[in-house]
Amino acid sequence: MATEIFKDISFALPAKNKLAAAREIGRRCGAAWFEEDADTLPPGFPDELGDWSPQCRRAWRGGLVEGWHAARNEAKESAEAPPEGGVLVGYARVSTQDQRPELQLDALEQAGCAKVFTEKASGAQRERPQLAAALDYMRAGDTLIVWKLDRLARSLKQLLETVEALERRKIGFRSLTEAIDTTTAGGKLIFHIFASLAEFERSIIRERTKAGLNAARERGRTGGRPPALSARDIQEARALLKDPEITVEQVAKRLGVGASTLYRHLPGGRSAALEGQ
Repeated sequence: MATEIFKDISFALPAKNKLAAAREIGRRCGAAWFEEDADTLPPGFPDELGDWSPQCRRAWRGGLVEGWHAARNEAKESAEAPPEGGVLVGYARVSTQDQRPELQLDALEQAGCAKVFTEKASGAQRERPQLAAALDYMRAGDTLIVWKLDRLARSLKQLLETVEALERRKIGFRSLTEAIDTTTAGGKLIFHIFASLAEFERSIIRERTKAGLNAARERGRTGGRPPALSARDIQEARALLKDPEITVEQVAKRLGVGASTLYRHLPGGRSAALEGQ
């Protein structure tokens, strides 16, 4: 196989470590071949390998395949990477109708936001149409900017879920007050730490819950809500209901429960009490 594609590559092998050198030459040849043909690998061997040993030729071929695929993967990643210089999109939120977002808007404007979406909603409100509109507006390479983290999310879990969703779409996130920027290595590290802390908190809660249930089980108690009426309360209710002048509502009030609760523990009410007489 005679080719001009490898004309700038030296095929001279050193006296030692010939197999490693042959593989490295093959990698360079693979990258050079990908520039010429991104669809198929070359067949056979170039004429420059005529005096190489079979072992070195196999090493070269292995390096060729590695280099070609490495160049192909690099080209694919470059094609999928978000374009530089994306749009900075701001999101501002105030909790109630009488609050004014000017402080946030000024900060977002100074940060260079080309477009700002403003929401008037409490932190507990799940439906945020302006945030949804901002996310729908953004494209890969853009960056979402907020004044503070609590303007975007009402919990650490929600914050992490939102930022992870942005990352999947190759959209950056920046919080001005906390100086967090996920488009930088330091900002990504902070969010990895946040995610680890959230998982740690969930693990602690699960461990404490399990330990509490085990401790209760060892004491002969099981989980769930305790009964509203004890056996002694039901016995007292039966005794009171045997008096026709006392109503079910009065007995329930005396025991500190509702009439429906009393009926649940004593189906049949007065008739059940008289049957047990």
